[in-house]
Amino acid sequence: MSIVGYSYQAENLCPSCTLKAMRANGIKVQRGKPHEDAVRRAAKNLGIDFDDERSYDSGDFPKPVMEEMCETELTELPDGELRVISDERCTGYKCGKWLVLGEKSPSEAVLTGWVRGEHELPRALAKQIAGELRRWGLSHPEFITEDNVRQAAAMFPHDYATVHAEGNPQRIVLSPTPRYDNESCFYCEQPWEKHLFVCDTCGTTVPADSKHSHQAQVKGQIGWEI
Repeated sequence: MSIVGYSYQAENLCPSCTLKAMRANGIKVQRGKPHEDAVRRAAKNLGIDFDDERSYDSGDFPKPVMEEMCETELTELPDGELRVISDERCTGYKCGKWLVLGEKSPSEAVLTGWVRGEHELPRALAKQIAGELRRWGLSHPEFITEDNVRQAAAMFPHDYATVHAEGNPQRIVLSPTPRYDNESCFYCEQPWEKHLFVCDTCGTTVPADSKHSHQAQVKGQIGWEI
């Protein structure tokens, strides 16, 4: 079992923020040592048995947080889904570092680049997906599944595209319209009929299978004239 952080004064802190908080509270902490060694030495100097957590209060001195103790419940997932990820963020000094991962979540721009590259998505759609994933609490690629990305993609207007092998030798091409009934979209795995598109003429968001006053084929959808 490895120590990934410390519980101190009602906060779960990463090692760096723990040492900073200890010093801010007048506890002498040896510099240039691994965090566990430094905390243990500080405990010994104060007459605290660091290995017996019941012998002292975390309000007075840090208690270790082990990897298996870290959990974050996601409460913003769509359709009331419940999911718990096995990590949590440091709450000290506006740090936000994940205790188990030992790093912060990337910026939205970096996450957008990851979504786009990992899942071969258009830039505009990848940006919308990254923003939605962050809103759900999935701000780090380590916690994001392909299903999460597809689910977020289905929430936004985007090109309909299906993947087919063509030619000899075979090559993979994207087709902007379905060739078979219920053929799923490469980006969101929803059928064509479930898609939305934005009309290039009036800017209105229109369901794929509804009638619209402008005869236009945009974003892989079929426009209607009435």
